[in-house]
Amino acid sequence: METLLDQADALIKAADPDDGPERPSFDIPESLLPLTMPNGDVLEIRENPSKGRGWCAKQPIPAGTVLFVAKPIAMALDMEYVGPDQNNDEDVDEEFMEEYENQEEQGSTVNELLVLEVLQSIFSNPSIWTEQVSLLYPRDSVDIEASPVWISRDDSIFGQYEALIEQLETVPALQGKSKEISQRLPLIIRYNVLSIETCPELLSHPGPNGHAPLSGVGLYHWPSFFNHDGRPNVSRYAVGDIMWFVTNQDIAGGSELCISYLEHDILCESPQRRNLMLRMDFKEDEGVFLKGGALPGPSAESDGPDAPVVDDDVQNELMGMNTFERLEAIDQLIQQAAGEALPEGEGVDLEGNEDDMEAHGEAWFQCDLQNLRILKAITLEAMGFSDKALSIWEECVRFTETQMPPNDETSIVMRVQAALCSLHLKQETVARQHASVALQRHHLIFGGGVGRFRRRYRQEFLLNLRPADSTTTASGVNGGVSMEEFLWPHVDY
Repeated sequence: METLLDQADALIKAADPDDGPERPSFDIPESLLPLTMPNGDVLEIRENPSKGRGWCAKQPIPAGTVLFVAKPIAMALDMEYVGPDQNNDEDVDEEFMEEYENQEEQGSTVNELLVLEVLQSIFSNPSIWTEQVSLLYPRDSVDIEASPVWISRDDSIFGQYEALIEQLETVPALQGKSKEISQRLPLIIRYNVLSIETCPELLSHPGPNGHAPLSGVGLYHWPSFFNHDGRPNVSRYAVGDIMWFVTNQDIAGGSELCISYLEHDILCESPQRRNLMLRMDFKEDEGVFLKGGALPGPSAESDGPDAPVVDDDVQNELMGMNTFERLEAIDQLIQQAAGEALPEGEGVDLEGNEDDMEAHGEAWFQCDLQNLRILKAITLEAMGFSDKALSIWEECVRFTETQMPPNDETSIVMRVQAALCSLHLKQETVARQHASVALQRHHLIFGGGVGRFRRRYRQEFLLNLRPADSTTTASGVNGGVSMEEFLWPHVDY
């Protein structure tokens, strides 16, 4: 993994300021090649009456077991898609823009580029269709006819798509298959596409040296047989375009192995909200993932938002304020997110979805509250109130460890910040406790002990979130040892 992280860093460093980085296409290290194929002694594909075909455990599997390491059939970067609002075209009419803004619900935008990329791969290598893609859902005519018809609203993409479909008939191995491919491929992408992000849980991810520009979507072969579940027992993570699938808990023999098609911080929401976010034909049941039951969610008639409100744009706007103004705005938003209606005229004036941000007394998503807590902790630390920030970091830890799947990577990030904040306050015992749990969980999911942990968190440790003092400085603890070396020394794990 360390070699792949170096390659990802190199792409970010060499990226053109205007065009962004090259699309990652990494080779799987030789030591990981055995994990690219299913282990028949451990895994098998079975038919689930309610979900279709999916991976199941043939025997007990311990937590932290890597099931697959996979390279996609094809991928596309998020930043490669240029919508009509980015083309400086003043003649784009309002009706078209309204349709464009709703495309995401139809599985469009960057997914459409992925359709083209997979189609080009099939044209170049027909066995990709016959031996891999054609085996994926939807396979039979009943499922295909029940699925929504795909029509690209981007004329350029649709023109390329039609041209490639016509060219398939010139390939001997694909003659007579162009109609089937034309019907099924966009649906296969819709139901099997996976987001690809390198270290997205890190607070440094969107920063100048973070890996956000490498984010995109991809289609994988064997991993496409992982079904969705609101209580996923398999987690996934990527470096560049290479993706790992690892068990996040002990799994009994005979159990189905599932991932989540939703972000993990959405899984604590009500079934109504989860289904809105899934945008799929199937619906989640009323079962709950949480230890204590599902958090209160909106009813079908609720006026609450149907998607998270505190998105990247809102967070960036808040971080652009001075600290005092930001802290006041965050406190007001926390009230709104909790469903507390503010007095008339006291709402926070931020760009974004004004309807969702109105103080109408309906609770937002729980991840909205979590993101606001993180921003508040960062703000308090910048203001020198690390004692107040520590209680918020620990609240963030509790959210990730009670409302998200076991051993979630986000819980590691929150533990790391709680450890660093505690050390800044000279609470060494508390700091070491948080640091120890963070390392144990990181090793379980990512492997590699302290060396890999410190490599993945290299940029995180460079964040200047708290002011320096005479004993705990930005460069070290007690005048020399770095904070990461003090809390996570290089020792055999």
